[in-house]
Amino acid sequence: MQPLANQIKAAAAELGFSVTGITSAAPLIQDLRALQEWIGAGFAAGMDYMVRKPGLKGQPKELVPYAASVISLAVNYHSSAARFEHQNRYGRIARYAWGLDYHEVVKPRLVRLAGRIEQMIASSRLTPDAFKYRCFVDAVPLLERAIAQRAGIGFFGKNTNVLQPRGGSWHFLSELLINAELPEEGQQSKVSCGSCTRCLDACPTGAFAGPFRLDSRLCISYLTIENKGHIPLELREAIGEWLFGCDVCQDVCPFNRFSTDTDWPELRPEAGPGLRIDIPDLLTIDTDEKFRVRFSGTALSRPKRRGLLRNAAVVAANIGCVEAMPALLQRIERDPEPLIRQHAIWAAARLDEQMSRGLIERAIKTDPDPGVQKEAAAALET
Repeated sequence: MQPLANQIKAAAAELGFSVTGITSAAPLIQDLRALQEWIGAGFAAGMDYMVRKPGLKGQPKELVPYAASVISLAVNYHSSAARFEHQNRYGRIARYAWGLDYHEVVKPRLVRLAGRIEQMIASSRLTPDAFKYRCFVDAVPLLERAIAQRAGIGFFGKNTNVLQPRGGSWHFLSELLINAELPEEGQQSKVSCGSCTRCLDACPTGAFAGPFRLDSRLCISYLTIENKGHIPLELREAIGEWLFGCDVCQDVCPFNRFSTDTDWPELRPEAGPGLRIDIPDLLTIDTDEKFRVRFSGTALSRPKRRGLLRNAAVVAANIGCVEAMPALLQRIERDPEPLIRQHAIWAAARLDEQMSRGLIERAIKTDPDPGVQKEAAAALET
């Protein structure tokens, strides 16, 4: 009979998980120290959930008291596509969001795997206790990349992603914490990035403070997704065509030449928004309800209408999308969300200052939001 660990890996592979590793629920002391230093440097930006109770993130047993072992799993989400071209109207989407929301896609298969493991453990009589588990997909305070590295899934790249030596970085991570003690594999990768700095050099905003040190305040993924406020003026041009997220540091990574396409149909571009969005069309979405209907079940719902249309305005200016001007003027004149009005003013002034001047001058005098007034005044000064 196969050892239990091999049975678990075989079951995970049958369910579509590309790599599986097993580790203990012991504290992640070194990684927790690195997290605290990262927070102390201010690199967490506005992600308050990263700052709250940081000590919990490196203590699996604090999160799940009965946890004895952690099963770490990777899901390949890579899909091939033609080279992106904005054609003066399209915004680019990070590859992980091309299909359906991975949180909703991966968890059901984790639950199915847990059921299979329960049967295996019952047969092996590994524990006299009733089987218990919790499954997570990037939604709890747990250092899942550190867990994955310790479980042998891959190694930390200089771009802070977990890289698989023969698979690259295009994968989601997830975990099963169970009350059965499994043998820890301890087969951590001996591969590293070596002297390569392609990811650090390629970042459009210079978001890397050094190898393995990402300053979220400058990261395009943070600015377009997690950031709830305005995008700093000095960073808007550098965002370029990125409407949602950013793949630059992964696109240039040599390990990603080994990538293969996912066999999860839910994660493929035809299941979701795909690799691009029409900017003039996106900017016509004038209510939160319309936005929810269009992007429900996808990762693009995360920044909400106010965030995604904020991004769309910035991208419109960056790619010279003059066809977005009518929608931008509508957003300036009648959008209920100040954040959208603010960025629409900046974009419209850059695309066609003459056409937008009247509305921008009126915003200085009549808009009820001080941030919009300030943006409008600055737009006319440049």
